[in-house]
Amino acid sequence: MMDKYVCTMCGHIYDPAIGETKAFNNTILVNTDRMEEYEGKVMAAEPIKPGTAFADLPADWKCPSCGHPKSYYRKKEVDTLHAMRTISY
Repeated sequence: MMDKYVCTMCGHIYDPAIGETKAFNNTILVNTDRMEEYEGKVMAAEPIKPGTAFADLPADWKCPSCGHPKSYYRKKEVDTLHAMRTISY
């Protein structure tokens, strides 16, 4: 199991098991009548394939949600407090 990484600016999680197909789009929409044409359709030029470790992402890779660079990501730690509070039956 590979470690997940979280963007410290927006909370986007990079999961190596899934990879990434979206790319950051800094387009500012002025005509909101056609917003549905733009939402969720910005695809990465070269999608990150599942199984790609965070360390293997390109140096110029940016968060697909907020556009911050890879250096803003931190390894996602396991929430042990939540795990301790969870009761299993």
